[in-house]
Amino acid sequence: MSSRGLQIRTVAALLLGVIPGVAFATAVSSSVVLTITSPGTIYFGQSVDGYANVTTSDGTTPTGSITFYDGTQGICTIPVTPSASCPASTGTDFAVGSHVISAVYSGDSTHAGATSNAASVTVLQNPTAVSLISSANPAVSGQPVTLTATAAGSYAMPTGTVTFLDGTSVLGTATLDSSGIATFSTASLSAGSHSLTASYAGDSGSEASVSPALTETINAAAIQPQGGFTIAVTGPASVGVGRSVNLTVTVTPEQGFAEPVELSCANLPAESACTFGQHTIPAGGGTTILAISTIAPHDCNSSTPYFLGTGLPFAGAVLLLPFSKRRRFKGPLIALIALCGIGCLSGCGTCTDLGTLPGSYSVKVIGTPTGAGANALTSGAVTATVTMKVTL
Repeated sequence: MSSRGLQIRTVAALLLGVIPGVAFATAVSSSVVLTITSPGTIYFGQSVDGYANVTTSDGTTPTGSITFYDGTQGICTIPVTPSASCPASTGTDFAVGSHVISAVYSGDSTHAGATSNAASVTVLQNPTAVSLISSANPAVSGQPVTLTATAAGSYAMPTGTVTFLDGTSVLGTATLDSSGIATFSTASLSAGSHSLTASYAGDSGSEASVSPALTETINAAAIQPQGGFTIAVTGPASVGVGRSVNLTVTVTPEQGFAEPVELSCANLPAESACTFGQHTIPAGGGTTILAISTIAPHDCNSSTPYFLGTGLPFAGAVLLLPFSKRRRFKGPLIALIALCGIGCLSGCGTCTDLGTLPGSYSVKVIGTPTGAGANALTSGAVTATVTMKVTL
């Protein structure tokens, strides 16, 4: 027989386990029994507990390892021992849902490997409860109120966010910290009664929940009498006809005054105007610019002045001056009369508006308190009087 034929017969004999005159050892069979000691239905955060025992057909002691599986995912691998069990910490990582647990014995040099029976475990969401407290109840309108929500789980610490609601209106949201606490502050609650709740959204392992309603009472802010304020006006005391002048207006609060002040003018000369850079000074006082403008003489049908302020005056304005002073403007007056005469011949200048007349005027700058507490102010409106001269 050729050497190749001998090799084929040897392999066949090995496959059959028989070669004349040669004895082969057969692996001892083994079995694994998995026992789950925890309930078949648990909540997220509870532990899956159990152990596995390996037995052999001839009673000998097996060696090697046991691997526990959650489906196809390995949980832990440990040496074979009686009632072998994974470390306790691995039993609490089971997600919500259904799980099939098994144990696989690796076998050793004399014992065959084996797989245990399967055990089913169902994990439900961790029940939660939320409580809500307020930092001030009752509170005053405009006063900051801090709401604190505490989420507690029956078997695990909840994570995620809490939404704070006033009835069905969302006030805001906050994230739970490591202690299951979330806080939110607001000063926007109106006067009256509010039904506040904290709604926990839940997470992958914990169920959502809503706190019992907290009745928050917000009282209207009491209007307390306040101190007053002063108005100071500084700047040039005169303005030319057809010109404007800028004055500085300063509002200074006194004795706790804390209201905005609205500014206005009174006793202005005819055909003049006042304009504030900032019409309302906010609470706490401040400074703004007051522009007082006058109008030069002009045709009734036009806003274009005959002249602007300094220099040549209008004839009508000069005629208003005392006779002793009028002589100084004789030349310009004649020129203007001639100019107007020419205008009349051409159909223009038939009517003249003298604009703002020269003179001395007591202009009033008035500050009026506004805001929620204005009707309780002890000072009321404040007036500053400015003596303003309008010159040619």
